[in-house]
Amino acid sequence: MNYCDEACLMIDMLMQKASSNFAKAKSQQFASQGLTSQQVSILLFLDKNGSAKVSEIADALKMVDSNVSNICSRLQKAGLVTRKRPDDDKRVVYIELTGAAEIKMEKIKNKVYDFRRRISERLSKQDLADVCKGLSILNDMLDMFDDAQEDKPSGHTG
Repeated sequence: MNYCDEACLMIDMLMQKASSNFAKAKSQQFASQGLTSQQVSILLFLDKNGSAKVSEIADALKMVDSNVSNICSRLQKAGLVTRKRPDDDKRVVYIELTGAAEIKMEKIKNKVYDFRRRISERLSKQDLADVCKGLSILNDMLDMFDDAQEDKPSGHTG
């Protein structure tokens, strides 16, 4: 195996482990609120941006529309979001926070702040900068694959 293959294999393993560990740590952080990290991400997005369509949430959070829709259904059952249809176009559905969610957002934001603080306490500023730089380089490189997919024909002929 050459250096490039070994490095790519190492990146793959490290990313899988980091992604799993990060998701697990975030989930543990919000378990006391009865929420998953994905639910929290959606609630934070709505808190910051106001009501939004599922597709807008999915685009912003780099999630699949159907996953966002399912998560929003669970949040709706929990009484944290509602689905509203504007009078002028009943085909469109907007997701928005309920009053109960707005009250809960302060606790959620405190948990997010605590999570970030705990990370920053364990890493030096230089380590944090190095992690950000490395992930930025990796993401820029991986963006090439998205660009390459857009350049390829879709296989549809008409």
